[in-house]
Amino acid sequence: MSSLSESNSTTSKNNERVNDDTLDPSIASAFFTELERRCDKKSRHLGDNLVNMIAEYPELLSIQFQHKEYGQVTATEFICCHRLNTSCRDLLFDLISHGAKATYKCYEEAIEYYNFIECLLLSGYMPIEIRAGKKFLDCMMEDHSYMNDDKETNEDIFRLLLGQVKPGDQFSFGEITELHIENLKSLPQLNAGVTHKKGGAFDDALKEYLRD
Repeated sequence: MSSLSESNSTTSKNNERVNDDTLDPSIASAFFTELERRCDKKSRHLGDNLVNMIAEYPELLSIQFQHKEYGQVTATEFICCHRLNTSCRDLLFDLISHGAKATYKCYEEAIEYYNFIECLLLSGYMPIEIRAGKKFLDCMMEDHSYMNDDKETNEDIFRLLLGQVKPGDQFSFGEITELHIENLKSLPQLNAGVTHKKGGAFDDALKEYLRD
């Protein structure tokens, strides 16, 4: 049976993940069990039960839970490990809209799915490097070679990375809110040679977007 980790707090690569031993393990178990059930049923929203639990125990959004298959995971990490489909993307968006944060592990698991990456960006965290020191944004473009020919996909990613969105803007996963806007301000500023390779595929696509 799943249980909370015994350590008080841990830090994942480039982003904080918190364990909270003050929370009754049965509450955490019930939360992750329901979250997994909704993933498997392809529900596109958290539903009243999970929303009410988050309202009463907001630490559920950041604790690490010992899952029998994925090890210690936060709620966002669990979704990225468990299912990478459209309905789970919408559940991920719902979690982030309630204040959950992405982690390095989320990006490791979801790097091949650009629509998950869009949701993860809305939490206000993006790793600079991934995969043995390679730039995340360059890896993203390598894993999505079709993005070079997909102007709409490029535009959505660049709008988020550059903060060129406003409350009420619609994306495939939902509506942008004030919380998302504030979170996006925490993303690293795009800088060739720092956040991505100068003259690389991402740099070239970004330059084309800015020219347009």
